[in-house]
Amino acid sequence: MMYHTHLAFGVLFALLALAFIHPANKYIFIAIVVFAALLPDIDHENSKINSKIPGLKVFSKIFGHRGILHSVWIPLALWLIIDIGFNSRYGSAVFIGYISHLVSDGLTKAGINMVHPLKQLRIQGFIETGSVVEHLVFLFVCILCVILVLQ
Repeated sequence: MMYHTHLAFGVLFALLALAFIHPANKYIFIAIVVFAALLPDIDHENSKINSKIPGLKVFSKIFGHRGILHSVWIPLALWLIIDIGFNSRYGSAVFIGYISHLVSDGLTKAGINMVHPLKQLRIQGFIETGSVVEHLVFLFVCILCVILVLQ
């Protein structure tokens, strides 16, 4: 998926999570979720996050695209470190944003392996990245976000 679709999924997941999680500041919570929705793509040399934050391209050299950084282990580790290690409720925001990225990438033809490198638990969809279908999914997710905000 393209970065704007990941951002839209991040907003959608953040808005849905607010029904269950009541952070001290919902705007900071949403911002963290949206930022975390871009994090897994630090493993892609030409990603939007790598073009905006210097020094992150090293991750693409080390890990390769859609490997360990596109598995469930990283968001779990980040959640544990932030929520438990730093006693911060915003670990759940990082987890939710990261998972939103994995779910949306799981809708693509390339898919992801959720438990890389231990086993194969491949999630693979029908959407080609950058295609008209992805743009329609983006539009649909944006409409859902607007509906949730207006409720």
